[in-house]
Amino acid sequence: MARLSQLSPPDGATVVTWFAILLYMVPTDRRIEALGGAGAPAYLVALVALLWWGWHHLQKPAASGRQHLQWVRVAAFLFVGACLASYAKAALTALPPADISVADLGLVRVAALVGILLVANDAITSEERFMVLVRRLTLFAGLYATLGLLQFVTGMNIVDTWQFPGLSGSGDTGIGARAGFVRSAATATHPLEYAVVLTMMLPFCLTVAIRDRSRSAFLRWFPVAVITLSTVLSVTRSALLAMAAVYLVLLPSWPPKVRRAAGAALALGAVAVYVAVPGMAGAILGMFSTNDPSVTSRTDSYDEAMQFFLVSPFVGRGFGTFLPSYRILDNQYLLSAVEIGIVGVLALIAVVASAMAAAYFSRRVHAGEPMKAMGLALVASMLAGSLNFALFDAFAFPQACGTVFMVAGLCGAYANIGRNPAVPSELS
Repeated sequence: MARLSQLSPPDGATVVTWFAILLYMVPTDRRIEALGGAGAPAYLVALVALLWWGWHHLQKPAASGRQHLQWVRVAAFLFVGACLASYAKAALTALPPADISVADLGLVRVAALVGILLVANDAITSEERFMVLVRRLTLFAGLYATLGLLQFVTGMNIVDTWQFPGLSGSGDTGIGARAGFVRSAATATHPLEYAVVLTMMLPFCLTVAIRDRSRSAFLRWFPVAVITLSTVLSVTRSALLAMAAVYLVLLPSWPPKVRRAAGAALALGAVAVYVAVPGMAGAILGMFSTNDPSVTSRTDSYDEAMQFFLVSPFVGRGFGTFLPSYRILDNQYLLSAVEIGIVGVLALIAVVASAMAAAYFSRRVHAGEPMKAMGLALVASMLAGSLNFALFDAFAFPQACGTVFMVAGLCGAYANIGRNPAVPSELS
């Protein structure tokens, strides 16, 4: 048995893997009770990752590391700065005690999200480790979607029976219903969060299935099949729009033979759903052709949100302080405008835009498959996440916002690997 001193320290791919396992496999309502809202296992790992990242940068020589400007990391720091400014504003404002307490927790959440972004950005520095992580994520996504399908078929939550030593549950998770159909949630807080995670993982699953021959055909295509089916059966308008965006981004890059096969598979799948699940087609069409109360609720929120926004338009009233008791806005960009102001919204958009740009423009420096194709997969994933930001309050849902910041970090890592393929890990 190797001595502890001989064991290699974990790299970025390992840390992000454990973050993903805890994020997707542990129900979102389970946490260490003594820590309250800050006790979610995945976010604790992300906070430790942030400390690891910070300790390394305090210890390394000033001239070491990469010399080029990393826009994803810059955008992340701008987002942190905007959240700190809003926190200072909250501390100087006579907010209710409940809002101040939530502001404290909000900073912890921001630190965790940025922590996993920074570790993914800086500590995954080889194509091999990058692809190992992506393959793991596709496996997790397939299992996550399968759990949702089981919930849809059985009508049972299933995760209620799961016990995790040291963790307590609040009962906030659970399946829902729409148009007479079960809306699966897997381990997520809400069916919409479940659908967001699926659409963000779909581009990786499609790219691995088509471009990566290191696995059997079953392991490559199983996640694609269950995620696509789960998204259709989620009875979620935003998820269907995001899935359509994913296919629109990726389809032009596929060989003609693959495009024809994908079109045939989608057509056959639609027919199968129509026959096997009576009424599902009508429910899906109804979401786009009739007046939906959820749409009306969103549009009716604009005037009230504007009143809060105008109180502090530049830095907001404090991250996380606009509680659901005031109003559920179902629009993260609008909610961010209220909580962290114009500066914060621009910083959040900068995180998304810089990640997409880094992945898109770095494709040309990657020569081999599937790494070259992974650039568009990252773009499609971030696009799906950013579209859904406009359709629900994502920061209230840990799996959704955790996935967005994790993928943003992977976009930065993808760009860094292309520029410096031989540079060792910044956190090794």
